Amino acid sequence: TNGNQAVPETIIQMYINLASTCISKTRWGDYWNVAMSWFIAHFCTLYAQSIAEPGSNANAVVQTAQAKGLDTSVSAGGVSVSTDYSAIAQDLDGWAQWKLTIYGQQLASVGKLAGMGNMMVW
Repeated sequence: TNGNQAVPETIIQMYINLASTCISKTRWGDYWNVAMSWFIAHFCTLYAQSIAEPGSNANAVVQTAQAKGLDTSVSAGGVSVSTDYSAIAQDLDGWAQWKLTIYGQQLASVGKLAGMGNMMVW
């Protein structure tokens, strides 16, 4: 944003190294590149969320990557919104922090499929 990176290159490289260790090319096969991208984007998003000032341009960008939920109630006067994240992530029980960003949810969802081995859907 404005010529400044939201996530420093050293942090990005750290997450690339971590992804290279955690995301097995033999397990992910053709999905390896996108799995690496989801992994790195997930952690970079969490990092940026931890350092972004509220209302900053970086914060607005990071909000687009946050996990989406269903609005369960909305108020107008005091501007209040209640959001339920359980419905969208119940198939990811046990995946903890991967549910915090849309990138983590994609990684976990496809990871569950990749972990099943060969399968046929009729």
